[in-house]
Amino acid sequence: MKKALLTSLMLVLILSLAAQQRRGHIPAERQNIERKAPVMKTLEHPTMVKEASLASTKAGLAPTETTIGETRYDLQTNASVQNRLYLYNDGTIGGVWTYGIASNFSDRGTGYNYFDGTSWGAYPTAKIETVRTGWPSYAPWGSTGECVLAHTGGSGLAFNTRTTKGSGNWTQTLLPYPVGYETYWPRMTTSGANHENVHLLALTDPASAGGVMYAGMDGALLYSRSQDGGQTWDIQDSLLPGMTATEYVGFGGDQYAWAEPKGNTLAFVVGDNWTDVFIMKSTDGGDTWTKTMIFAHPYPMFDEATTLVTDTPWVCDGGTAIAIDDNGDVHVAFGLMRVMNDVIGDEVTSYFPYTDGLAYWKEGDPAFTSLHIDSVDARGALIGYMVDLNANDTIDFLSGTDVIGLYYLGLSSMPNLTVDEQGSVFVVYSGLTEGRDNGVQMFRHIWSRAKLAGETEWSEFIDLTGSIIHNFDECVFPTIAANTGSNHIHLIYQADEEPGLHIRGDEDAPTDNSIIHSMVPKQDYVGLFEQASPISSVSQNFPNPFSQTSEVIVSLERSTSLQMEVYNLVGQKILSQNKGKVSAGYHSFRIDGSNMQSGIYFYTVTAGTQRITKKMIVQ
Repeated sequence: MKKALLTSLMLVLILSLAAQQRRGHIPAERQNIERKAPVMKTLEHPTMVKEASLASTKAGLAPTETTIGETRYDLQTNASVQNRLYLYNDGTIGGVWTYGIASNFSDRGTGYNYFDGTSWGAYPTAKIETVRTGWPSYAPWGSTGECVLAHTGGSGLAFNTRTTKGSGNWTQTLLPYPVGYETYWPRMTTSGANHENVHLLALTDPASAGGVMYAGMDGALLYSRSQDGGQTWDIQDSLLPGMTATEYVGFGGDQYAWAEPKGNTLAFVVGDNWTDVFIMKSTDGGDTWTKTMIFAHPYPMFDEATTLVTDTPWVCDGGTAIAIDDNGDVHVAFGLMRVMNDVIGDEVTSYFPYTDGLAYWKEGDPAFTSLHIDSVDARGALIGYMVDLNANDTIDFLSGTDVIGLYYLGLSSMPNLTVDEQGSVFVVYSGLTEGRDNGVQMFRHIWSRAKLAGETEWSEFIDLTGSIIHNFDECVFPTIAANTGSNHIHLIYQADEEPGLHIRGDEDAPTDNSIIHSMVPKQDYVGLFEQASPISSVSQNFPNPFSQTSEVIVSLERSTSLQMEVYNLVGQKILSQNKGKVSAGYHSFRIDGSNMQSGIYFYTVTAGTQRITKKMIVQ
């Protein structure tokens, strides 16, 4: 019995040493940690005020990054990140974020900065609006201008425009709410030859947050359109088909995102813990819309007051992203989460914060029938997760149960993505990062991958904030520019000296959080892709068992280095064959067992950085 147990333990050890895993295992005790969340995740209501204290300014940044502003108001979104960065064809860039420095955040509003092709401007010291706002969206406006939309605390949506990007005075218009209602957490984009068409989404204030029911919904998501730059609105506060009280009880703040329009093609994505994941798409500039389901929630028409959920299903966590390619096809990424509602009527539900995974869907793909991380991985749609940086096959967390910041999101979430002119897909997200912590809490970093044009697989991961400068930074809320330019992708994100959010009640006082612009060469992804998983298949050795010779066939997707090693049961390397750099296609290894003792062995095929291990028997 002891010998059998020792053999089993050695088998586990050999496999862990010889086989490189795509992702580390999250211990079960972590996976089953439960937390409570309000029915509507948006704890921070637009009318709330929270005291802040002074703190020191951040240190300098890596050479490829530039700080473009600061804020002590550290909650940039509740789930999905808005379009807040735009790269113009002339190489200039506009970027916005929620700004707030004053001790009571009475100065909260849109922080704005502009890159003139040579350098960014000075840090802004005030918001662009004349009223207290938050949650800005940014887009081109007119042939040479720009616009910003943000919500207020009850005065309407603040729409600011100016005819020349980067200079001049802003003209502010307060767009009225529907009569008798208020709307918050808006999203805005523009389309048309001169960006004269303005499209916006805004959520009626849910009853759970102090608002009133709208058309039978506790939080209705309304669409509006202007075809003259916002002077008049030919579609106003419209409930689109498939998004009414017939299909949903209501929606939450920030669980939706716009794609950058392509001609007359518009699209946005919606998804949350307690609703479906779906896209709404229009090919006629917003006149008509078609709904496509990505994931049907297992509890349709969920209502916390009446729906009991104890089976902890895997769902979307509310962090969504969307892009349209030049063919008009939609690409979506979203975070994963486990949820529960074992007590009805208490106005809270449960979620499991140590849920991990970022899923990818492209128009034409089938809908997901399951969102478990393993089933998503099995269909090749798992594009983000915590990386096992120390390669021990287990994600190592700090001790204790409260070692991550409060975001109500999964360990890998806040995605943003874009598709360039060649058809390459780039995704960024904020992911909890192994080995990066302050001894009490773990930090999130900004991670990225790419699926290059013409390829079927995603590149290896890159920690865009992997510089030593960010070892003690919480890097969150990335926004990637929809248009990438020829050589780089551009993004902004928030870097905080402490994990978590002061606005959410974290014990840490707010610091001067940096809003950082990062410019990443596309060539970096090409280099990473060359390391991506190239193995199509590794055969079982044949014959097996064997006593003389046996053969292993390896199929490669692309040219790479290729070798095979054979280990005995105690981990000693018995054989090694290195073929060097080989072409795509089939390659064979011949194993000579004539001098090997009878028993169990393991052979490991390594192609690039990918390793696959299988068992064989010598008679």
